Amino acid sequence: MIVHIRRTRLVQVGFLVTFMFVSWLVTGSFVRQDLLECPEGQVMVCFKFLTPMKPSAVNRLVIERFTDGQRVPFHHHWVTANTLHISFPEREYPRGLRYRYQFKMASSMIWPFYVWSSGEWQSRVKLRFIGIENQDAVPSRGPVVLQFNTPVQPSQLPKHIILPEPGKLEPFINKQTKESDFSRWLYYPDQKMKNRFRYTLEIKKGLSSLAGDALTQSQKVQFLTSPEFNIQQMQPKPGSTGIWLTRTVSFTVNQPLKRADIVIPGLRGQSRINGNQVSFMAERVMLPDTTYSITATLTSVSNEVITYRGSFHTTNLGNNRWVELKLGPSPALWVYQGNKITRSLKVNLHPRNNIPIGTLYEQDRGVSTAKAGAPLPWFRLNADILLHVLPEGFADIHALLGLPASYSCLYLREKDLDWLIRYLPPGFMLIAHE
Repeated sequence: MIVHIRRTRLVQVGFLVTFMFVSWLVTGSFVRQDLLECPEGQVMVCFKFLTPMKPSAVNRLVIERFTDGQRVPFHHHWVTANTLHISFPEREYPRGLRYRYQFKMASSMIWPFYVWSSGEWQSRVKLRFIGIENQDAVPSRGPVVLQFNTPVQPSQLPKHIILPEPGKLEPFINKQTKESDFSRWLYYPDQKMKNRFRYTLEIKKGLSSLAGDALTQSQKVQFLTSPEFNIQQMQPKPGSTGIWLTRTVSFTVNQPLKRADIVIPGLRGQSRINGNQVSFMAERVMLPDTTYSITATLTSVSNEVITYRGSFHTTNLGNNRWVELKLGPSPALWVYQGNKITRSLKVNLHPRNNIPIGTLYEQDRGVSTAKAGAPLPWFRLNADILLHVLPEGFADIHALLGLPASYSCLYLREKDLDWLIRYLPPGFMLIAHE
């Protein structure tokens, strides 16, 4: 049987299919969004759809901050099936930011229509100047931090901000996103400002935000620079000589410290801050008869900065032979003649690890009257510390090993101890540190 379809019918079907397809595209892509009036710190947006939507369609909505792409959680309310209100807070500064949204396959109540739509908007707040950060203790070299509630037009700042001293204004750079924050500006004076001096800065009316709002009134704001930042005491004193090898390098200043960087070439260590004092904790003892240079950059909590450069000279031990012992999880021993290392040795500590920190001296030396195994040579230091060999398979029981009683022990290999007996003079010095 042959079915005849008239041309008119084909045109009608084609028109209907085209109409349905266009309707599907328009319905799925057209979403109107409008900003609603709300107080500063709150954002409210109204979305309007051509087709009634299922309540679950809001689960297909994603809102992100334009600057860093971070998702924004929101509250929602369906006014009608075609109208959705969403809201979220802007708790921190800056406010009045740009946002983008995306509906992805949001279900409507009419099959087979889904909404695929995206767009962006700029939230709006009335521009206002919030203030100067820490305005009663501003660093004399800057920055003076100016905070607005919303980003301002960078090109307008030179005409609308009158600085108390010649200098430059720079936007704050977010360390994570590397983006400029045009609501937060840093003023750096060309020359150091007076300490404990009150300065006045003027912001003139007409300054515009990125959203187009402008200040309607000029405003003058004052700030006070921080006190003079200086070093009250340092150890060792600049240019001093005869400094002992374990002397701690320290600085005491007149303000609490925020940061301290101390560099001593040839001496590794860490800076430890305690209030207005910083100490350099060296990993090793200093070498005798050596000049050490110090570069210290100290920053107070009010961002005042001091850079100190100086030097000192350690005590001269001549060609005396002595020992450095580093305690801790990985103990080590170095033997010196003067300021030269002659040998590095492996050592082990008694399980209690109660060797005192400080400068010790040999008290006596001898050989054990061993009751088990061969006789063992030993050193005894003046803090009742014994240096000896612990034979394999033996516990450190001095009565069994024929060793004198001691407070604690340091264990060496037999060949190393034999070498030390021959190399070190009676009464040699040992410096123990962590």
